[in-house]
Amino acid sequence: MENYKTIAKTGSFEKDIKKSRFIAHIAQTNSEAEAKAFIQKIREQESGATHNCTAYIVMEKIKTERMSDDGEPSGTAGSPILNVLQQQDLLNVCVVVTRYFGGIKLGAGGLIRAYSSTTAEAIRDIGLVENRIQQGFELTIPYHLFDKFENYAKNEKIILENKQFAADIKCEIFLDLDTTDQAIQDIKDLFQNQITLKETKKTYKQVPIEAN
Repeated sequence: MENYKTIAKTGSFEKDIKKSRFIAHIAQTNSEAEAKAFIQKIREQESGATHNCTAYIVMEKIKTERMSDDGEPSGTAGSPILNVLQQQDLLNVCVVVTRYFGGIKLGAGGLIRAYSSTTAEAIRDIGLVENRIQQGFELTIPYHLFDKFENYAKNEKIILENKQFAADIKCEIFLDLDTTDQAIQDIKDLFQNQITLKETKKTYKQVPIEAN
């Protein structure tokens, strides 16, 4: 699977609409089994709620999209939640919007707005990341160059991981596939080939997406 957007972390967001409480619970789920387990967990946690409406989009071998109105009028809950995920082009996300009925009926239009706005505001509050496939490299750096390299990495938004201090300093970095060659050349030029790079593994790394 290629790079994709998802939520930054598991979280929840609550708002009141005409005396009804709406709580959006959101989690990263990398399979349909994980999505179903999260839904079951929230339903048990919010067992006293009037409704626990759900939607998820996960990518395994194929993209799977599911939704449930959980007793709300057809098309007024699960579909609006799912639409928000689709509009934001998110993958591997599961949402459960819990409703505690406050005694005032919202009507079909009101329900659609309530479930979609609660989901959208929850996503905005929690934040988004892009899961990018990146190439890993193990770097060996002389001590006298390490501060300079740390400043370079910070400016280039490269995260140093697994630092080890011995005769030299070793650490691991991950680079976007489409800029790897240029980044390696820049490092070699800037540090005059005094830093050794050894290719390791490709993996997904989460890169924060700045809000508009």
